[in-house]
Order: sequence, then C-alpha cells, then structure tokens
Amino acid sequence: MKNIIITLLLLTITFTSHAQVDKSDAKEAKTDRKQDIRENAAEHKQLSKQKVDYNLFRRQMLALKEYGDERKKIPALQKASKMTVKIVVYVDSLDGSDDNSKTLTGYIAENVGDNSTNIYEITYDRAQKKITAVKPTGETSDIEQDENADAKKPAAKKPGAKKAKGDDDDDDGDDEPASSKKKKDVDPDDK
Repeated sequence: MKNIIITLLLLTITFTSHAQVDKSDAKEAKTDRKQDIRENAAEHKQLSKQKVDYNLFRRQMLALKEYGDERKKIPALQKASKMTVKIVVYVDSLDGSDDNSKTLTGYIAENVGDNSTNIYEITYDRAQKKITAVKPTGETSDIEQDENADAKKPAAKKPGAKKAKGDDDDDDGDDEPASSKKKKDVDPDDK
C-alpha cells in the first residue's frame, strides 16, 4: 500500500510539472499566433491593395483606344490566318520584384493560334492611379507582316495601259517636246 501511495505521489508531481510547462508553452504559442495574425493581416492588406491596383489597371487598359483598334482587326486576321485570333490584356506581375513598386507594366497582346505577340506596352502609376504611357512594342505577327509587305508592293502594270502626258521615261519623239525643239532650231529671227 505504501508503494502505491508513493507511486501516486510521484506521478502527481510529474503531472503537475508537465501541466505548468504546457501552460507556458500555450502562452508562447498564443502570443506567436497573435503575432502571426498581425503579420498576415498586414500581408493581406498589401495583397488586397495589389489586387485593387491590378483590377483598376486592367479595366483602364480595356478602355484604351488602342485596345479597341486592335479588336477591330480580328476578323481580317482570322480570315488571313484561318486560326483563332484573340486580343488580350495582361498585367506583368513579375516586372516589379518590389511589392511597393510605384509602377506596373501591362501589355496588349495578340494571340494567333499558338503564337503570342505583344503589341503595346502600357505603364501604370500606382500613386496617380492612372495609365501614364502607352508605347507600341514594334512587334508584329507574321500575318500582319505579310499584309504590310503586300500593301507596300506596287500594283502590277496592266499591258496596254496608257501613259500619262507628263510621264516621259524614254525619248521616242513625243509631239510637244520635239516641236518645241524644232521651232528653236529653225527660228529665223535668231540669225
């Protein structure tokens, strides 16, 4: 019986010491949780601000005149390429490694089948909450390059086309210039 009482006494002492350690751990864990919540709240606030900036920027890009002009080209491009053509806008989230960067960069892109081409680069100022620059990238899709090359070639001349009067490529004895030369050469008053 003494052994049982001693064993119970020893067990209660060890349980009590474990319970006290757990309470201090619980307090530390509770303070850590509060600190994590504060940090997460700050991150959440910053992320929500970023989302607002991204959404506002995207809406402003969709309202641009350049975006509308590119959308008007879709039927001609689809006819020329016989593929699906999409004009899309996107925000380059990898552009600024800083979460507090002052500008965002976005693009108006043309997707023809599997090929994607950035047509315009757009800069958005976060402080002013508006688009500050729209620059063409100079990239064009293969279809547009082909169309531009065809437009730059002069139209083939039709056989039997009449020449304009002022168009003298060769001297084959046009009436007006030859007669004026003869008059000058034969003029008797010069002698």
